[in-house]
Amino acid sequence: MWGSERVAALDWGSFYLREDMHVLLVNDTWSLCPQPVGHHIVRNKWVYKIKQKPDGSVDWSKALFDLGFTGSHVDYSLFTLHRDKLHIFILVYVDDIIVTGNDDSTIFSIISQLKFEFVIKDWCGLSYFLGIEAARDDTGLHLCQSKYIADLLDCANMVGARSYKVPCISYSKMSKFDGDLLNDPSEYRHIVEALQYVTITCPDIAYSVNQLCQHMQAPTSTHWTSAKRVLRYLKHNTDFGLHYKPSIIALHAFCVSDWASNPDDSRSSSGYGIFIGQCLVSWSSKKQLVVSRSSNEAEYRSLALTTAEVYWVRMLL
Repeated sequence: MWGSERVAALDWGSFYLREDMHVLLVNDTWSLCPQPVGHHIVRNKWVYKIKQKPDGSVDWSKALFDLGFTGSHVDYSLFTLHRDKLHIFILVYVDDIIVTGNDDSTIFSIISQLKFEFVIKDWCGLSYFLGIEAARDDTGLHLCQSKYIADLLDCANMVGARSYKVPCISYSKMSKFDGDLLNDPSEYRHIVEALQYVTITCPDIAYSVNQLCQHMQAPTSTHWTSAKRVLRYLKHNTDFGLHYKPSIIALHAFCVSDWASNPDDSRSSSGYGIFIGQCLVSWSSKKQLVVSRSSNEAEYRSLALTTAEVYWVRMLL
């Protein structure tokens, strides 16, 4: 970056650096202290980020202070199921906050208190949160990750790729010996990690993503082809997601197992889906920890895993 572009970037960065430093000082975020004897300092840097809206337009710019360079699913259903019985719920993820409930005056009071204590921005209605798009209409609340998926396709250079109608081939079993080892597995790992986040609103790819995750250590060309197939499937269903609508609070659970599905260690896979009324609120697809010696044993292990999750959801309710 040279000439006017470099000067513009420096001016933009210094402006937001001063603004964010002012906020940190006003809020007494940190206090200076001497370095402890025998301990190393954790390095840090400023990261300048442009946050976009779901349509791709610039929402706001921000300077982020990154310490150390280190690298569940958001449950919106309760707000939709029974608004007349809902109390105040506050969801916090780092510095992103959702305040929701059935009493507008209480919500306004909480937000006012937060504004009094901290420098915050109130975006009013919920529309975009951590890459998840939320749209409400008369039928309920719709959650999807259209923009996140579009950005993921662009990152993988698959915007113009042909779309598929299914995420994987039926009865296919991926082995660690299939294909040739990738020279640089970093792209595979980056894409699969991003696909894990997509399962927040796309449980239909959970099984395929779980299979891909089992080969993160030494991915091959065959595994990479399977990962791209999931991306092609998402391209076909970019706007698909979860729909939460008012419903009776009744707990339903379904589970399944795939006996000896792993060709390398003969372990089975378990899967479950838990519904409150007609709304899917929890799901999983994972490999069992031990080898099941029969299909019945695999089913019972899957049932035990589902029962534990149902118990947790019941205690939460």
